[in-house]
Amino acid sequence: MVLRWLAALLLAVRVAMLPAVAQEARDYDALLAELAAADSQAEADALVPRIWEIWLTAPDAAAQEVLDAALARRRAYDYLGALRHLDRLVAEYPDYAEGWNQRATVHFLTGNFERSLADVAEVLKREPRHFGALAGRAVIYFQQGRIPLAQLAVREAMEVHPYLAERAILEVPSGEDL
Repeated sequence: MVLRWLAALLLAVRVAMLPAVAQEARDYDALLAELAAADSQAEADALVPRIWEIWLTAPDAAAQEVLDAALARRRAYDYLGALRHLDRLVAEYPDYAEGWNQRATVHFLTGNFERSLADVAEVLKREPRHFGALAGRAVIYFQQGRIPLAQLAVREAMEVHPYLAERAILEVPSGEDL
């Protein structure tokens, strides 16, 4: 009896949350549309932190705790510690794109470009508009000397965020460094 009541209560709470989740998705989509249509660097700069805030909000409190711990480890240059947390995050929350993106970032910081690219691919499966992952892929290709691929990746990222700093890669002739 108590279990049925608890199950009914949980279902009611979930159903009640659906409009809020739908509104958040509409707000997020609107932010990305505004960013893509931004007329200036200043306009883009005002939108980007709001998008990152959404990305850095984990699916639940437990996931947020793991993400926050990973970010703290990364800020302390403890990349192995960060990876332990991020491995757990992507294992337990495989649909959370930012978990993959943060792990891609740590792999990049440790010079493990192939693992970073693999994680970027996972991010983009879940959120193809993730300009951070798209730009990260461009930087990796650039670091590898794969300038045409880097430029292609920058162009793709600029469809979402036209004022990315990485757009400077477009000015580099093949075979030259920035």
